[in-house]
Amino acid sequence: MIRQKGSTEMTKTTSSTTGYRSPSPEVGVAERYTSPEYLGLEYERLWPYVWQLACHVDEVPHSGDYLEYEVGRESILIVRLTDGRLKAFHNACQHRGMRLKTGCGNATELRCRSHAWCWNLDGSLKEVTDPQDFDPAAIDPSRIGLPEVQVDTWAGLVFVNMDGAAPPLRDFLGVVPEKVAHFRMGEMKLLSKVTTKIACNWKLAHEAFIETYHAIGTHPQALRYVDDTSLEYEQHGIHGMHRFGPQAMGTPSKRLDADDLDRGDVLLAAVAELASANLYSDEDVAAMRALVPVVNALPEDASMTEFFANLRREEAIANGIDLSAYSDRDIALGPLWNLFPNITIPCNAGNILVFRWRPDGQNPESCYWDKYELKFVGEGREAPEPSFVQVDDWRDYEHWGVVLEQDLTNLPIWQLGVRTRGFSGPIWGRPDGNVANMHRVLGEYLAKER
Repeated sequence: MIRQKGSTEMTKTTSSTTGYRSPSPEVGVAERYTSPEYLGLEYERLWPYVWQLACHVDEVPHSGDYLEYEVGRESILIVRLTDGRLKAFHNACQHRGMRLKTGCGNATELRCRSHAWCWNLDGSLKEVTDPQDFDPAAIDPSRIGLPEVQVDTWAGLVFVNMDGAAPPLRDFLGVVPEKVAHFRMGEMKLLSKVTTKIACNWKLAHEAFIETYHAIGTHPQALRYVDDTSLEYEQHGIHGMHRFGPQAMGTPSKRLDADDLDRGDVLLAAVAELASANLYSDEDVAAMRALVPVVNALPEDASMTEFFANLRREEAIANGIDLSAYSDRDIALGPLWNLFPNITIPCNAGNILVFRWRPDGQNPESCYWDKYELKFVGEGREAPEPSFVQVDDWRDYEHWGVVLEQDLTNLPIWQLGVRTRGFSGPIWGRPDGNVANMHRVLGEYLAKER
């Protein structure tokens, strides 16, 4: 039986707030989540000047493939050229502004659906309808190529930046590529992408995935199998990371009394729940289920993290995947990296999720959430075609898993709270360090007049 301790006995995880202050009005007022004016400032001073995730390379794998990336009123077209390079353009006909392409597809040229002006895949002008009716200087091909947007890739992710003077993507990413290089994310294939809407501000949604302090309230069942009091938080420039301690997997939270607890059942529950969120596989669940009696017979001081890591290594070998180079900790439960302004990457050996949040038009209290699932494909095996799902209501998609459904349920209610007169702004402690850091950097962007 597991009992949650009374409030007087609860183990504290926020033992120190040194270096963190309660937010000043300039740092974290409630209007950041509700104000149309503030959203307009973000559209003016953040999104045109920041590197942002547009798509995965597997969404534009072939020559002529294109994908439209939208943020606010901006539409950017990602195009795969015949030589394999990627280019990105502002998605607007230079005649009178019609969007050249919507959604995704394959094309040999970029032709306007209105007056049939046409550009080559590399953005150079191909054809003007009835050129004799225009001033030759106005339709000079050297003047009206499609306006380019900076584009670069890292680890299979395609980033764009509308600011031609912005520093390179590698500079923007800082230490992140080095810190996660061993996960070999660039070698993974895209399995699925799911897009939905959430009735909350994009920042509020992002914040829920750059700290796990909320586990006690939002995911109480998880406390049976992971020690949330072991959480570690780091800030690296404009980005951040958090993760559970080295032996957290399979170890109940110190907030709980664990009497007569079957560790095998606890570990099985952990694997099943995390598999439902696509962090583990169904094969991992089946293998763990068969080994419950073995786990229960292990010595009291046996490491559940080590046991489960070895189990996953063996399961991976059976599927043609080698996880021998990964630490037990990274196989059992890896770090969650958050990249400014709107990306979280839960890293696990063998499979990785990428979460992206975007504002929804002119509504500061709605956002889009994109969930990418990446995974190694076994040697000699063919990668399946990725699946793409888009639902306006997240309840219309059945495969979020328990943990993500709990977050999705909470977020609209959270939005209702931040808009009330009774909330003037957040109080940040140690577990909110990545959230505070994100708002600090956002404030720096919005303070710059361009």
